[in-house]
Amino acid sequence: MDLDDIRCLAVLGLRRSGRPAALLARRRLPAARVVALDEGDPPEDAAAELRAGGVEVLLGASAILPSAVDLLVKSPGVPNESRAVQDALRRGVPLWSEVELATRFLANRVIGITGTNGKTTSTELTGAIFRTAGLPVAVGGNVGHALAGMPDAVPAEATVVAELSSFQLEHIERFRPDVAVLLNLTEDHLDRHGDYRGYVDAKLRIFENQGTADVALLNADDPGTRAESAAGGLDVCARRAWFSATPGDPAGPGGASLAAGVDAELTLWLDLEGERVSLCAVADLALKGDHNRQNSLAAAAAACALGAPAAAAAETLRSFAGVPHRLQVAGVAGGVTYVNDSKATNVDATVKALTAYSAGVHLILGGYDKGAEYGALAVATEGPVKQALLIGATAPRLEAAFAARSAAAGSRATPHVVCGDLEAAVTRAVREAAPGDVVLLSPACASWDQYADYVARGEHFLRLVRALRGVGGS
Repeated sequence: MDLDDIRCLAVLGLRRSGRPAALLARRRLPAARVVALDEGDPPEDAAAELRAGGVEVLLGASAILPSAVDLLVKSPGVPNESRAVQDALRRGVPLWSEVELATRFLANRVIGITGTNGKTTSTELTGAIFRTAGLPVAVGGNVGHALAGMPDAVPAEATVVAELSSFQLEHIERFRPDVAVLLNLTEDHLDRHGDYRGYVDAKLRIFENQGTADVALLNADDPGTRAESAAGGLDVCARRAWFSATPGDPAGPGGASLAAGVDAELTLWLDLEGERVSLCAVADLALKGDHNRQNSLAAAAAACALGAPAAAAAETLRSFAGVPHRLQVAGVAGGVTYVNDSKATNVDATVKALTAYSAGVHLILGGYDKGAEYGALAVATEGPVKQALLIGATAPRLEAAFAARSAAAGSRATPHVVCGDLEAAVTRAVREAAPGDVVLLSPACASWDQYADYVARGEHFLRLVRALRGVGGS
């Protein structure tokens, strides 16, 4: 659909991305009727701001798709079962994500970063490389600022670095990033997409509109990505560029040469126009853990593909402090280190987090059930984890998985206990952890059973740790 064809546009969901999307449409499509819909309970100031900006607002039971609507723009958090979405599908009304609408008005170069895990870290790290280089950049999408807030606010010469979820990609039409990064593919959001195939198909849409001048940056170490390549799922027009954090010099799938890697001396490098340029030693990376080698290579390769100098990438990799709620050290109390990894909302994220520790971990698991299986997680905890503390709606399913593993593996299995909620889990960990141990909140589940989002869950953990530090911590 072309913008000139729109006479009536509706935006569904009036929170973080829906509000700027409605205002963008009102500002840039002056001849069109713009209607904002929310079937739930939006923030109190949302309706007032939108009405003041000339947008019609329909809430609750009145949030019905207009009869003459040409386009529905859906916020990523709105489920496809929504009344308005189903009405649009029945009537054949085109459905766009906020990303599709926003980028119709952005002439900027775009780096789009997706994958099951590591998106936020890689996105923020890529943005930091541009800032270190003194180059204009805007970071947003699924993290930070919604893309719909960038037109008219971000200078045309800035590179936009966008974290993109499957929810944002499933309803694109022409969105085309100059560099598209796929970090990894593992099971997630099965409750939304129905099955793994549906989830992967949504992720892979990031490549579908790229041309031969664009770059598709792919993780050669990720089994899910390699499987899609072998099965023909990555039949893209863009130039493929593989990266690998495996020491040595492995080739990408099909013997493809690497764009970024780690040599036998454990030094990260980039291939810049056929010349190998060293970045920094693995030991010097500010971000620890095997997965962060991959995130670091992806960020450096993406930034340098659009002109950031390798020296700026190297400097940033050595100094980047990380992002909140992702392996964030909350503090030390009684000789025990408390780590907030609330952003680990799926099994693979938690398994990767455990690679940062060799022993002594008291692991807090559980939350909203997205339909994942937990048997492999129970196995992965063996060795580094002293005990698993189970909380939230998934506690019964987690308990069943750990109990089954205990029956199969005996004393090798990780001890587990159901705690109910986060405060109870922290209280038990405080009682049983010894100096030198780590209490790790890495839930492997979403937060929506007990919290508004993973941020609220992480902030609760930080408050609990601050209280501990106030009575003898550091």
